[in-house]
Amino acid sequence: MTRILIVDDNRQNVYLLESILKGNGFEVTAAVNGKEALDLAQKDPPDLAISDILMPVMDGFALCRQWKADGKLRAIPFIFYTATYTDPRDERFALSLGAERFVIKPQKPEILVSIVREVLDQAREKTS
Repeated sequence: MTRILIVDDNRQNVYLLESILKGNGFEVTAAVNGKEALDLAQKDPPDLAISDILMPVMDGFALCRQWKADGKLRAIPFIFYTATYTDPRDERFALSLGAERFVIKPQKPEILVSIVREVLDQAREKTS
């Protein structure tokens, strides 16, 4: 089963994403900030990470930077899912850090799931 790590400090956002992803057959783990996500991922790497940007302790930008610098996590796709940083410059910056996608909240569930599947398929193609 495909495992997804959700990183968001807003419980409602986590609940919604979790419901959508679990309803589409994904296994989901959640973290409330970048540091917790990094700790979880290093112990048990997921197949994909979906992260908010604005969070306490370690924000999504710092998380992505460290994620892509980590030999164990580097190849695991990273999606930003944000409602705060919506400027095209924010998107360019996020993608320059190595994120595979930049998605603005809220997104229709079917569109979000299709983005997740697409990113996972692209990652599998790279490794095969």
